[in-house]
Amino acid sequence: MSRKKNMTLFEKILKASASLKLAVFVIVALGVISAVGTIIESKYDAEVAQKLVYHSKWMYGVMLLLCYNLIAVMVDRWPWKRHHTGFVLAHIGIIISLIGAYVTQHFGIDGSMAFELGQSQKFVTIPKKQLNVYAFLPETNSYKGLLDRPRDVDFFLNPPTEEDPYQLRFGANQFEIVDYYHYAVRESRVVRSDKDAAGPAIRYKIESSRANATEWLFVPRQSDSSESNFGPLTVRLARKDEAKYRGKNEVYFYAIDSERFGYKIFAEKAVGLVKTGVAKVGDVIQTGFMDIAIRFINYYDKSEEKVSYVEKQSPSNLTRNALRVKFNDELYWLGENSVLRVFSDQALYILSYGNLRLDLRKVTGDPNFDIKLEEFRVGRYQGTMRAASYESDVSVPGAGRHTISMNNPLKYRGLTFYQASFQEDDMGRPMASILSVNKDPGRGLKYLGSLLIVLGAIIMFYFKRLKFKSAQKGASK
Repeated sequence: MSRKKNMTLFEKILKASASLKLAVFVIVALGVISAVGTIIESKYDAEVAQKLVYHSKWMYGVMLLLCYNLIAVMVDRWPWKRHHTGFVLAHIGIIISLIGAYVTQHFGIDGSMAFELGQSQKFVTIPKKQLNVYAFLPETNSYKGLLDRPRDVDFFLNPPTEEDPYQLRFGANQFEIVDYYHYAVRESRVVRSDKDAAGPAIRYKIESSRANATEWLFVPRQSDSSESNFGPLTVRLARKDEAKYRGKNEVYFYAIDSERFGYKIFAEKAVGLVKTGVAKVGDVIQTGFMDIAIRFINYYDKSEEKVSYVEKQSPSNLTRNALRVKFNDELYWLGENSVLRVFSDQALYILSYGNLRLDLRKVTGDPNFDIKLEEFRVGRYQGTMRAASYESDVSVPGAGRHTISMNNPLKYRGLTFYQASFQEDDMGRPMASILSVNKDPGRGLKYLGSLLIVLGAIIMFYFKRLKFKSAQKGASK
């Protein structure tokens, strides 16, 4: 009791900081936070769990408290004796591992890269979101960035509102972000337009003995034509008759007036034009390709696409982020990883929103860095279309050709490329390979910390055995 009364303020604080009560509190807090994170991740996804839990001030606070407790425990044992060696090493190892995790989180790269067969790629996509604004320059047929730099944004933690919008000013104009949906499903419809620059639209049904398909084909404001593919047949819609044979089977539509549209059919076998005509809604034309016929359901000589997003409470394969954008008192929707094109009296402006793309030439310091997908292979479970294995053959200047599989990554200039997934077309054929790209600057610290923890545990076990043996010898005497 007298010892406690004679303790200085520093000693009292140190004793409290090194106490078992604080250690138990930290362990329980970590358990509770981790449990909450697991529940949130199962209900939503890993991104939401990271933002709300694992990267929150609560998690950082508990981690700092853990480091403080570990340091206080070591200081409380000062001066250290020989038998403290394992104890000190293990505690230092935990602190170094936590520092390594912090370095990785804030300075590392964890993204993905997708490319098709024969395609080269030098960019990696990471979860961080950015906004940027461009203007189209007709005199040079190019685009110019209007912001001094792209804006990093996190609308999940700081959502905009009508009362407090997120503003992007450029000259006398500005975009205002007035609403944000974290999970939203895109919906679109084609409507008649009275704008002079609007393009035509046709809703048609392809009929055949093998398959039937109904869709809209419309020409966007900034384009002269658009097209869609149906097996061996290409369906193309244009503002006016500028049809030319392009070496494939094609049905070419063009606007005539508000009721009628013309068509031209080109055949690969005939090496050119085989049929022309004029049609209206309700007509059916035979294409001459197998038994494919086209029935016309709707037609607008001037049209526009109205896009909207419906908010959802949980994620799915169809959900994405969506922004409600105001420009010149008009409201628009902008989905994740897409662009919004708007016109003013002076120019065409483009607002882009999506994941940050890092240039790996800058990351690696290699101006010639380029990774090319040479070949992609998928192994299937016997009798099914389920993928049992998949791997990519890639080539990198300076590193040659390398096979990347699930257990065989490519390591190059501090980057590690893992085979993550792949994309298939409607026939089940692989279209693109998806690689996970990782840079872990804290890996060395985490390895060192783990080594010290293991070494400390071994040494503590060794000293406990020595202490036990010496106690046995003393008892035998």
